[in-house]
Amino acid sequence: MGRGGNRIWYRVPGSAIDLFNHLNHLLQVVESEEGEEDGALAFLDTHTVIKEDRSLKIKIYRKPTHTDKYLNFQSNHPVQHKLGVIQTLYHRADCIVTNPEDKEEEKSHINAALENCGYPNWAFDRAVKPNKDKDTEKVKRETITETKGQVVLPYIKGTSEALRRTFGTYRIRACFKPTQTLRQLLVSPKDKTEKKDIAGPVYYIPCQGQTRKGQCSESYIGETERSIRIRFLEHRRPNSTSSEVSQHIHIESPGHHVDLDKVQILDKEPRYFERGVKEAIYIRVNQSSLNRDGGRYKLPRVYDPILGSCVRKVADL
Repeated sequence: MGRGGNRIWYRVPGSAIDLFNHLNHLLQVVESEEGEEDGALAFLDTHTVIKEDRSLKIKIYRKPTHTDKYLNFQSNHPVQHKLGVIQTLYHRADCIVTNPEDKEEEKSHINAALENCGYPNWAFDRAVKPNKDKDTEKVKRETITETKGQVVLPYIKGTSEALRRTFGTYRIRACFKPTQTLRQLLVSPKDKTEKKDIAGPVYYIPCQGQTRKGQCSESYIGETERSIRIRFLEHRRPNSTSSEVSQHIHIESPGHHVDLDKVQILDKEPRYFERGVKEAIYIRVNQSSLNRDGGRYKLPRVYDPILGSCVRKVADL
């Protein structure tokens, strides 16, 4: 494979030549639309100008469709992320722009764009001003004993910062992640999987039988790496010694039954250990009557006081 100018050439079978012709066509379009013009070339984030002495003058390039919309300062993100936006844009200006006057112009553009996104003056001062204690803090960090580990916390304003300070006293580094992203809300690249085909679920099966007092209150919470349909059929199998559901509907309460349409998916987790932990938490919170052993993972009782505030009961879902 090689390149001739902006064209790709390669000895390929006839079935693949159409793809390469298509790629070559795209390269020609890019060359014609964004090629060199008056000694200047826009490439990625740079606008490069060849001066008369053949030296290069580089500025930041923004497409005509660029909107200067950055992370809004009022958004629910850690303040470090917002300061990082300022630091990143300033760092790009310092590293790419070659002319001092152009650097000042670029930074003025950054300031105006971020002010429109709600950034206050103190944020610029804190992000850009040289920190006299930075080198001292760096040396101090290097002399401190290595951290015991790292924990990733969902970001909840006010609460997450307090937790990070607490973890810090035990030399545990805490990082934040957003609880919900635009990708999770808007992007759905695949067709929705039917409930019966979901793999790796933590699931809830209520008994559909009737007693003298009305609807049977027995229920079961389990987990499986396979699809819920396959595991459900195992639960319905007569005289299955490995299934509490089978024992209930065939031996303890003959005539009772379970329905796949009534099964609820409480969580999805492809990882084996984490799925076992989630199963144990849901069993503990819901006190499912058919779960004899509390789940595959033996959840310590020390977590009981906080489980109710972290996981909702099935009735509330």
